[in-house]
Amino acid sequence: MYIEHIKFERTGGFAGIRLAADIELDKLPEDQKREILDLLDEMDFDDLPEKLEDKKSIPDEFIYSIVVVSSKKEYKVVGGTSVMPDKMTPLIEILEQFAKRQARKK
Repeated sequence: MYIEHIKFERTGGFAGIRLAADIELDKLPEDQKREILDLLDEMDFDDLPEKLEDKKSIPDEFIYSIVVVSSKKEYKVVGGTSVMPDKMTPLIEILEQFAKRQARKK
């Protein structure tokens, strides 16, 4: 799957601060691009349900929205920290770093 860009958003948390990033994969260094693509492949991102839910609501939990845009389709996954698969943690950490860098540039 050819991925054009990724939209990331983190909301919620104790302070309720929104953190977001739009990442154009073709503008990244090849090693960073490869790392992200490998993480997406390892977790079979395109097979995950759009909404990851738990029956219990956890106050002040971070809610993540990750949209992967390919040349043919958009794949979106939304869920809180408590329901995100463990395999997603490294990807979220990378995307949070991009979001923090983009926020500092504004």
